[in-house]
Amino acid sequence: MASRRISLLTMVLVPAMFAATTAGEVAMEALTTEHFRLHLAMSRSDQGRKTVLDLEALWRQYQATVGGMVPPHSPRHRLEVFAYEGSEGLRALRRDMPDLVTGESPFPGLLALPDQLLVAVDGAGLLARSDVAVLFHGVSHLMHDAVLYDEGVNGSWWVREGIATYLMQTVYRKDRSFSVGRVRSSEGYITDVSPAGRVAATISFAEEPKKSLDALRDAYSKGQHVPLATLLDHAADEPWPDPVQRDRAAVESWVLIHFLLHGPEASLRPRLARFLALERKGEGGSEAFRRVVSGELERLQPLVFRYTRKMR
Repeated sequence: MASRRISLLTMVLVPAMFAATTAGEVAMEALTTEHFRLHLAMSRSDQGRKTVLDLEALWRQYQATVGGMVPPHSPRHRLEVFAYEGSEGLRALRRDMPDLVTGESPFPGLLALPDQLLVAVDGAGLLARSDVAVLFHGVSHLMHDAVLYDEGVNGSWWVREGIATYLMQTVYRKDRSFSVGRVRSSEGYITDVSPAGRVAATISFAEEPKKSLDALRDAYSKGQHVPLATLLDHAADEPWPDPVQRDRAAVESWVLIHFLLHGPEASLRPRLARFLALERKGEGGSEAFRRVVSGELERLQPLVFRYTRKMR
């Protein structure tokens, strides 16, 4: 099987198929769509419930914007998100899934399966705001990967990063106090699926300092940016030469997605939809983008550059 790239918080080795059940006092609710199933396994946590509702809002926002632009296809894997509360929920989960093998996690009690993300809310309340921001960013990547890309396609870096940052910022549009990459960023890769259905995955973490999205965008608006052609040609699995350029590229990707969706007067949405149809097949890049925007690539960057000042 061809490798398929997935961005999330941590990976573990588990059977590829399993039945999700609950036990004891843990109650389960679910939101199910063609590509996405959201499970809530909590008892008394209003804040935990809000986190799951925010994840539902994240999914609706994706479907209302980018997800609604691409032709539907039958998903190879249905993305599943689980939220559970405290040690009781974790014990119930492990009891019902005895084959689960826990991998290293940046957050206590946080587990993940290929195409499935488990969100831990400890007994003291919600994960820290910055941690939730990282969580939302990872879920955004998973949503987009599950919906858009064909088998074996990694896609363009700016599309994946721009959409994930756009969605996260949209859900938290009234509170920009969170930071991107405060604790750790991570990338996961499915490297192999055995005949027995076991999934081999690798995970890497990177420590990063606090960087608020507003501060990054302000730096971008003052003229520090990555050339648009460089951004458009950057592959999803290609590293950036230094963290500063990566930060600028992340903001430029977010601004570009926002610009294509909303300005001027959302007139560029059909062109973004045409580009995403190419992106799905691994045919993105600056030349494809140039064709879609009728050869106006050079004119586009100054427009995006000015547009960022209107996003507050």
